[in-house]
Amino acid sequence: MRSRCALLAVTLLAACDTAQPPVDASLGAGPDSGPGAGKNTAAASAEAIELVPVTHAQWSTTLAGYKPNVVVVDMWATWCAPCIERFPKMVTLHERYAGKGVTIVGMSLEDRDDAGAVAGAADFLVRQDARFPNFLMDENILDSFDKLDILGIPAVDIYDQRGTLRYRLTGDDPNDQFTDADIEAAIVSLLAET
Repeated sequence: MRSRCALLAVTLLAACDTAQPPVDASLGAGPDSGPGAGKNTAAASAEAIELVPVTHAQWSTTLAGYKPNVVVVDMWATWCAPCIERFPKMVTLHERYAGKGVTIVGMSLEDRDDAGAVAGAADFLVRQDARFPNFLMDENILDSFDKLDILGIPAVDIYDQRGTLRYRLTGDDPNDQFTDADIEAAIVSLLAET
């Protein structure tokens, strides 16, 4: 079964190619801290935006530290055209919900062993002005998909204020793709529960 999942993940990867501060201070500063925070210059933007490597175990600890916020985790990579196309909406959501109990988080699934791809992802985040926590899953790419329990990307996990996964939006079903409106509806729904 595991080998079929790995094969499916590789197939989906190929198809996609074509078509609050962390708990662990060593994982990097939050989106509103560090050098250049609050400045509106390209240099400040480059300083404030980081792609922080994180293992799955570190990620679990970091994720728990975002409570009591609603947390939206966008899982993406630069080789995934739909991810890149949709990413600016995550920046817009961050700007819209900043200070309103919502944390947007980017989780890059680049191949950690491909320095050019990792650098490209970091550069993409700066160009998008993605001033929210951004992580790189620091595991073998297939293990990353397995540990995150996803078959492909784009995928968005949305956690409630208690840290419970409430929404998983994926492109797994080609006849039922999630939209930006689905992400925002989930956010609004969870915020209304408080």
